[in-house]
Amino acid sequence: MGINSRRVSMVCAWVLAALAGQAQGAVDQAPPAVEFDCERLLVRFDDAADPKVVGQTLIAAGVVEVVFEYSFVPGLICVRVEPAAIEDSMKALAASPLVRYVERDPIVHAQVQDTPYGITMVNAPAAWPTYGKGAGARVAVLDTGVQFGHPDLPAPVLSTSFINGEAVDDFHSHGTHVSGTVLALDNDIGVVGVAPEASLMIGKVLANSGSGSTSGVMAGVDWAATNGANVINMSLGGGGFSQGFLDLAQQVFNANVVIVASAGNSAVSNPSYPGAYEPIISVVSLTSTGALSSFSNFGPTVDVAAPGSSVRSTIPLITSEVTWGGTPRSANILTGSAIANASGQVIYCGLGESAADYPASVAGNIAHVRRGAGVSFFDKADRARDAGAVGVVISNNVSGNFTGTLNATFNIPVVAISQADGNTLEAASGVQGSITIQMAGSGYGNKSGTSMASPHVAGVAGMLYSIYGSQGVTSAQVRQAIEQSATDLGDPGRDDTFGHGLVNVVAASEYLAGLLNCLADFNGSGGTPDDADVAEFFTAWNAGETRADVNGSGGTPDDADVTYFFERWNAGC
Repeated sequence: MGINSRRVSMVCAWVLAALAGQAQGAVDQAPPAVEFDCERLLVRFDDAADPKVVGQTLIAAGVVEVVFEYSFVPGLICVRVEPAAIEDSMKALAASPLVRYVERDPIVHAQVQDTPYGITMVNAPAAWPTYGKGAGARVAVLDTGVQFGHPDLPAPVLSTSFINGEAVDDFHSHGTHVSGTVLALDNDIGVVGVAPEASLMIGKVLANSGSGSTSGVMAGVDWAATNGANVINMSLGGGGFSQGFLDLAQQVFNANVVIVASAGNSAVSNPSYPGAYEPIISVVSLTSTGALSSFSNFGPTVDVAAPGSSVRSTIPLITSEVTWGGTPRSANILTGSAIANASGQVIYCGLGESAADYPASVAGNIAHVRRGAGVSFFDKADRARDAGAVGVVISNNVSGNFTGTLNATFNIPVVAISQADGNTLEAASGVQGSITIQMAGSGYGNKSGTSMASPHVAGVAGMLYSIYGSQGVTSAQVRQAIEQSATDLGDPGRDDTFGHGLVNVVAASEYLAGLLNCLADFNGSGGTPDDADVAEFFTAWNAGETRADVNGSGGTPDDADVTYFFERWNAGC
């Protein structure tokens, strides 16, 4: 098409106000800001559009490259444009009669806030003797990657990275932690997951900084479904609504793949995407006592609940240090730093208040900048990078070390050291030194967030596919079983705090057995189907509930589901 087509591109973000209504319920807060990639757009062309004309349209709109193509939604692509011209490119594409829609590409983030009390809480150990431990199911974790070789995790059957310049290896820890909750091995060490014999697929859609683009997450969903995943877990969110993502999620769900995502950690009722899309199971977080976690979102788009407060799971052990004079000093990686090593002279650059603070000698070397003067970590590191530095050390201006975020993804390492070490390094400006970041081993840690709740549900879904996959179970039936068998925690029936309630592997398995063996017993009362089952079915059908999709076709229940239900009802089961 005259446009370079590749899978990945640079990520940067603009922060824009979210166009959403006032939060409802107990918490009256403005919704969090939505960030957008400043050079990517999602565009859907008509299915029958001539590829040559599509190419011409893209060129005329200033498109630099096609980043992703989504096989499950014909005509849907992600493109890269020049950041300064993104609004003009959007207008040009929107004006084309071939374009169904064009939209910005929201940035999403890992949603983080240990005995695996949650594994027991969802009743997994009680299910294993009867139903097995998830063998045969494939669960794809789309996250920050995974630590290969962690002794408590299986080797992924398939893995790939959608992050430019980053391998699948998890130098954040979020993805490794999530993977452990889904399927940590049942052995003599560490922890165990919900479905410890399921197979793991890893799609790295979040950078080591913990953030990524919606288009990259979509590419991960497309990849996972294309390569045989039964379940997709996305412990991420914060992005705005995307019609392209909704289209993709619906098609993937219709292709018999269950998608699970975290509900969000802002303690508001506003929808958090992608979890809020209808085809995706949105999961709120519970404490060990079954209460809603203080940070958890809630509201009309949440579906079920699972443990998410102080969850223990697998993590990589990552160390960082700054060395000069032959002595290594402890350092903290700033969020957004490249996971890389650097060496050279360490040049002191003062407080880094302006470009003038960075001498020419810093090019090709390491910049040492002091914290303070009201200058953000981003600005200090960005000016050092612009001056040609290959790494940045920020020393504290008060006693001790510190942690922080760059609010962006850098391609050079940026670390923090203590005030005392900074004083020594300042006095030795020009000394040969190095920054070293490495994975030093495997371990376990506690994390909190709806990110930790979501993989419990993904594990339950994996168990159900393992048990009933050979019977042709559908994604709609798996979802129905998870939701309808959940332990009610709030107001009777589904509510906006807990959704349908706490997921339960045993109850879901029993429900699904009844659904498959006697579909017409719609209210699950047992015995011969009767008028009460008809009434329950039409209540669900009129409400458009997923469980009324009894023929497993996907989408909104329709007349074909009514016909199928009565065929089974008249047959007595």
